[in-house]
Amino acid sequence: LKMASQRFKDRCASIQSSHRSLFGTRKTADMYWRTIQLKNCIKMCEEGRLAIAKALTEDLGKSTFEATITEIDVTLLEARDALSNVESWSSPVYTSSPGALMPAFCEIRKEPRGTTLVIGPFNYPFSTCFGPAVSALAAGNTVVLKPSELCPATAKCLAELVPRYFDDDVVSVVEGGIPEVTHLLSLPWDMVFFTGSERVGSIVQSSCASTLSPCVLELGGKSPLIITKEMPHLATMAKRVMWGKTINAGQTCIAPDYVLVQEDNVDAVLEAFKAALEEMFGTTDDDMRRSAFSRNVSEGHTKRLLDMIDDAVESGGEVVTGGSKFGDVKERYFPPTIIYNPSAKSRVMTEEIFGCVLPVIPFKTNGDAIRYVNAMRGTPLALYVFTRIRMHFDFFLDAIPSGGAVHNDVLIHFATGQVPFGGLGTSGYGKGHGVHGFNTFTHERGVISKPCRNEFEFGGIRYPPYDKYSGTSGPVFRYLLHNLPNIPPLYSTFFLYLGQAFLGVSCTYATIRVLGVEANEDFHLGIRGMCKTIGELIVDFGTWFGGLKPPTCKA
Repeated sequence: LKMASQRFKDRCASIQSSHRSLFGTRKTADMYWRTIQLKNCIKMCEEGRLAIAKALTEDLGKSTFEATITEIDVTLLEARDALSNVESWSSPVYTSSPGALMPAFCEIRKEPRGTTLVIGPFNYPFSTCFGPAVSALAAGNTVVLKPSELCPATAKCLAELVPRYFDDDVVSVVEGGIPEVTHLLSLPWDMVFFTGSERVGSIVQSSCASTLSPCVLELGGKSPLIITKEMPHLATMAKRVMWGKTINAGQTCIAPDYVLVQEDNVDAVLEAFKAALEEMFGTTDDDMRRSAFSRNVSEGHTKRLLDMIDDAVESGGEVVTGGSKFGDVKERYFPPTIIYNPSAKSRVMTEEIFGCVLPVIPFKTNGDAIRYVNAMRGTPLALYVFTRIRMHFDFFLDAIPSGGAVHNDVLIHFATGQVPFGGLGTSGYGKGHGVHGFNTFTHERGVISKPCRNEFEFGGIRYPPYDKYSGTSGPVFRYLLHNLPNIPPLYSTFFLYLGQAFLGVSCTYATIRVLGVEANEDFHLGIRGMCKTIGELIVDFGTWFGGLKPPTCKA
């Protein structure tokens, strides 16, 4: 294996050092700093729109419109959502506290992790790099981006655009292939966010384990689409399915990988699929070539799809539309192809297709469909079910595990920040988008604040020896641990704060009396002192509460 050059290693060391130095100043935790970075993300997407779209067209043959809606607009929406909500996302969460600790005040602080690495794939080389970067910046981290070497125009575009909008110690772009990414993964990171294949994901996971770097894996798998006997409006369903399969020439990790159709609906569904393709891309192969249909990322990927179709036909599958005879390896062109009932052992049913080939398999009952999906290797990244009956959708949801699921549509959960996006099992782990992506790049730090005063000690029964008060202190302490209720977060009102304090004193006094032992003089002094030191409690409360207020945005 070729090794990364020493010059590259020195540059990585310099980048990581500058990022860690900036993070060490705690400047990135400031809300004003975060909003500036998010505004720079938005500005870069808006001002660099044409350059980004041109690069995506060169790498993947995407039309300007498809490049805009699937890559640039997705990132813009992510950045605007983060900018609107970052202050509320970053605010501490106050929780209840155990009764045995009262008065005590519990909170969860949202703190940045540090210096992060985002490794992007080839299929959506812009949005899958900058989408996670938006979440990382909103959470107060610095970011090193490694775009896919299979999309050189987009990687070059990112390398040119990013320095215009971000300081080098905030966001850096590192280009290169396998040797370079191998070296990057040998370094320690505070979070690694990888999007790609299951095979490479296992390598990334192993590398991260060697440096104890936390990682998120957004992988893929064979995502099933099920059409029940009670299917919804046929033409609308067909357009949605074909749009989801053909966008980006099928090179989408959550594209429907195969379709299971109730056997009574097979003929109607196949005809509707063909009609939808003709409406979107034309009736002839020449129409298809001139349409907005994208291209595969490489000649090798195109050749792989051709071989998969030939294998499926040899195994008994029937080509309904498209097929290998229309493919063009040099142009990286492979038309949308529907193949009916290929063998379960064929490559299109045992490998993730990641291209515009759609196997269609008949089934008799919903139970048969569930058994077919669950017999496949791995856990799908997405599950799609088209049915008019919500109960049937819930039935499939309960029976088939998946990273995400959509009822009567495809792909749309990827662009919805209100729900988490991520895999399960072999399709990955960790979440992205919206507040869920923000939380991925955030360390949730548990914090408890408790006044240190004698009158809150429950007679000292938590301290050894545990046989005080005639041998009853230990059992009573355990009883209180198990039976005192949690105290709700009473941070908002000073009088409730005092109420919890007096409740703590009362429980301490009651504990002593229940034990039937005369309280010592120190305890009595503490009770009397409580009435004289309300002023001190006010200071305690003001210091405690004032110190926990989330930073305000100066923008």
